Amino acid sequence: MTTPARLYTLCAADREIFPPPARATEAGRGLAGALLLQAALAGRLDLSGGRVRPTGRGSRGDPVLDAFVGRIEASARDRPPRDWAERLGPYALAALHAGALPGAGRPSGARAAPDPAGARERVRRAVDRPDPSGLSAVAAGALLAASGLHRGCWPHLSRGEAHGRTLRAVAALGSAGLPAVRAATGSTVP
Repeated sequence: MTTPARLYTLCAADREIFPPPARATEAGRGLAGALLLQAALAGRLDLSGGRVRPTGRGSRGDPVLDAFVGRIEASARDRPPRDWAERLGPYALAALHAGALPGAGRPSGARAAPDPAGARERVRRAVDRPDPSGLSAVAAGALLAASGLHRGCWPHLSRGEAHGRTLRAVAALGSAGLPAVRAATGSTVP
C-alpha cells in the first residue's frame, strides 16, 4: 500500500520538486497532516474529539513515523491536529530532505512507488469513485486541497472547489473516512 505521505509528496511536487518553490510552509503542514493520518491508520494515534492522542498501540518499525509519533508522545498535553500540523510541518520536511519518507521502504519484489503522474491519476480516480480500499489516495487528495497544493490533480478547480470535492469523497467513505477528514481539517492552512 502506498502511504498517504508518499502520495501527498508525489502529487504536490511541482515539476518533480517537493516542496514546491515558495510553498514550503503549506507543503510541510500538509505532509504533517498526512503523517498524522498515517499514524492514525496504523493505530498509533487517535484523532477523535478534535485532539491528537497517542494510543500506545499500533505497528512500529518505520523509523520516520516512529520519530514523528515520538514527538507527539513526548508532549505533556494533547493538541488539535492543526497545532500538530503547524508544529511538526518543519520536522516532516526535514525528514523528507534527509532522504527518509514513511512507507518508502518496500519488501523485496514489491512494485516501485508510483511516479507523480501515476500518483495524481490514482488520487483523482479515488476521489471520483471513493472506496475504502482507496482511503490513502482520498486522504492525500483532501490534504492537497486543504493545503492549497491541489493544482497538480485538479488544475481547473479553485482551492475551495477542490476542497469540497475531496471532502465529499471522504464523506462517502463513511466512518472509514473520519481519520482522513480530521487530518485534512487539521492541516488546513489559515
